[in-house]
Amino acid sequence: MDRIPSGNAPARDLAEIARFLAVGGFNTFLGYGFILAALFFGAGDYAANAIGFALGVPISWMLHRVLTFRVRKRISGNEMGRYIAVVAVSYAVNLGIVTAGRAAGFVENPFVQLAAICVYAAVFYLFSRRFVFREGAEDAVSARRN
Repeated sequence: MDRIPSGNAPARDLAEIARFLAVGGFNTFLGYGFILAALFFGAGDYAANAIGFALGVPISWMLHRVLTFRVRKRISGNEMGRYIAVVAVSYAVNLGIVTAGRAAGFVENPFVQLAAICVYAAVFYLFSRRFVFREGAEDAVSARRN
């Protein structure tokens, strides 16, 4: 992936993490708002969670692509496929937290939803950084095809 060049690696990594947290904070606030609204209007835990993520994921992808990871290369199907896979894995972990919370008796609990979002964010960052938006990801996929 073509990225905007920056200084030394540790400073670049810290800046990237700060951008991820800022974008993620905004997107978490937005997604959590969608979840709370869905709960308020009678959606159950799973439906509210799905609504929050369905509305938040496209916003998250564009903001992380442009602001967090500073990808300048044209959008590709491979990148989108990797992104969808990472969202699916992260979302499965998120649902695991919600399921565990429900099993512990915390049904339709906003704090369980918040914990699930936080775990989702950690898993999402690690996989996004290493798999979706890593430098050279597109080149590596293309090289395997040849």
